Parts: sequence; structure tokens; C-alpha cells
Amino acid sequence: MKYVKNFNNNAALVVDGHQTEWIVLGNGVGFGHRPGDEIEPAHVTRYFKADEAERAQLDALGGFSAAITDATLKVVAAVEAQLKVHFTDYQYLILADHIDFAVRRARAGIALSDPASKWELRKLFPAAYAAAQTALGLLTGELGCDFADDEATFLTYHFVNVESERERLQDTIAIAQLMTSVIRIVQLQYSMTLDAESFNYSRFVSHLRYFLIRKLKAEAEPSQPLDPSFLQLMARKYPREVAAVDTIVKYLHKARGWEVSANDRVYLTLHIWRVTHRDQVE
Repeated sequence: MKYVKNFNNNAALVVDGHQTEWIVLGNGVGFGHRPGDEIEPAHVTRYFKADEAERAQLDALGGFSAAITDATLKVVAAVEAQLKVHFTDYQYLILADHIDFAVRRARAGIALSDPASKWELRKLFPAAYAAAQTALGLLTGELGCDFADDEATFLTYHFVNVESERERLQDTIAIAQLMTSVIRIVQLQYSMTLDAESFNYSRFVSHLRYFLIRKLKAEAEPSQPLDPSFLQLMARKYPREVAAVDTIVKYLHKARGWEVSANDRVYLTLHIWRVTHRDQVE
């Protein structure tokens, strides 16, 4: 690969033997070279193919300092290893932009706080939240900034987004907020705090997330309509759970304009019964 130009000390534009342009990242890869110099692959940590369709986004690397690109690379490596995921080029750039903005906010003393979401995210996405804590510690050491603890909340959204290839970041945030509201409805309906460590809670959260993603994407239901007599049986056997589902359905209609099918009502009813009767379920 031959050097073309640098974006900063840790980012450069290069061209390979097929005359394909790449933006490469690596410690010092953009420093001290002249056009035409050979760049050793061993010095490159990450490659971005500089296609015209993505060039505007990739050129954003030029707006980040070497410290930001280097810190982002280290965070991505740590999170990929911890969560067993892979960041796309776009996800890397979005994270770098977030980190750059977080540093600017920290140095200006501007803190964005959302303690309710922080508590819920720890319960909804424990692995992603743990990775966010790891990333925050790494960023503090690398960039020398005093980040607010709530910064872990916003990093969690990014890492949940990386775990799900079906979602955009704004979809991830919307789904997390909807999940938080639905869980609060259930807890208020039963005047109890759900056991976030239980298998039934994990199963409920997984089903709820899948259901909300499907609604957000306007995807068709995977099953045939249920027999109406079964719905009547459910209403008699689980009246409290059906009432909770009715409240959830009203909330989703008001918040997103969604209609909830009879099938989805039944599955929500069963999951709510399981998660609120943990001592009666294996």
C-alpha cells in the first residue's frame, strides 16, 4: 500500500496495488510519510474502503484528533472481544463521533443525565452495559477526561446497536425506551419490582425486544391467527395479565400509533404471567 495523504497522525489515505483507495487507522500511520511511501500492513489496525458512496462519511475522520481515533480503536477492540461482535465501518464512525462529542462535553463541564434509563439499561442489557463501563474506564485513561457516570448509558445504546444488525442507532434507542416503559407498566400494575436476574425476566425481555423490533420494522407476524375460543380462555384464566396487556396496548397505540394483534396479546399475557409468578415457574 502506498501513502497518499494523512488525516491525522493515526489516520491516512492509501492506495493498494489495484489502485483502490483505503482509509487506514493505526498508531502513527499518518505521521512522517510522503506520497508514494510504502505503508506496512503490520502498522494498520483498521481498514475503511474509500468508496464514493461512503466517502463523505469517511472524510469525517479528518475532523477527529489522533487521540480520538486511537481511543476509539482501543474501545472497539475491547468491546468486540468482550461482546463477541464486530463493528461495521459506519458503527465505528458513529462511535468515534460520539466519543469526540463526549470529550467536548466533559471538558466544557456539560453532563447529560438520565438516571432512570441508566438503571433500566443495566437490567435490560447487562452485557452491553458492562462493556460500556469497560469502555468508559478505557476512555478516561486514554483521554484524561473526567466523564460523568451517565456516559455509560449512551455508550450502552451504541453497543446494543452493534449487537443487532437489524437496527439503526435511533431504532435501538427507541426500542430501549419502549421496553423501559412497558416494564414500568407491568411493575406498576403488580406493585412489584421484577427480578432482573431471573430466567423468566430474561425470556420476557427477549420476547419484548423481538416484538418491538418487528413492530418498528412493520414486519408480518410469523404465525397464523389464534382460535377466538383460546383468547376467551386466556381472558378467564389470566384476567390480571390481560388487563396489564390492555394497558400496554393503549400505551403503544398512543406512543407509536401501533395496533397489537390478538396473537401478540396472548404471547405478552403469557410472558407477563411467567415474569410475575417466578416462584411458580421453573
